[in-house]
Amino acid sequence: MNTLIFNERPQHPSARHGLDMLLMMVSLEQPANALFVGDGVWQLVAPVNAPDPLKKIALLNEVFEFENFFTTEDSLQNAGLGINHLRIPVTVLSAAEVDILLHKRSTHRISFGRAPHQHDVSP
Repeated sequence: MNTLIFNERPQHPSARHGLDMLLMMVSLEQPANALFVGDGVWQLVAPVNAPDPLKKIALLNEVFEFENFFTTEDSLQNAGLGINHLRIPVTVLSAAEVDILLHKRSTHRISFGRAPHQHDVSP
C-alpha cells in the first residue's frame, strides 16, 4: 500500500499535487493512505472566506468512499486544532501508530512538500 505524506500548508503547490495523485490512485482503485502531519494538517481545514485550492478533497470520501485519512495527535495540538475543525473524517494516530503505518503497512511512502522531520512522522 502507498502512503502519501502531506506536510505543507494548503497554499503550497505540493498540496495540490499530492491531492491530484491521491485522487488518481483512488479512482484507479489503488490502495492508499493519506497522512497529514506538521503544517499539512491545515489541508484538512476548509478555508473561511477564501479560495479553496483543495476543495476536491471531499470527493475522496463522498464519491470514492475513501476513508484512509490520518493525522497525528501532535500535529493537531501544535496547530491548535481539534478533530471538529476538520472538513473530512480523519483518524488520529499516536506516534507509535504512525510508525506502524509507515514502516509495516506501507510499501511506498511519497512525501508532498519538504522532507518530513523525524518528530512529524515517527516516535
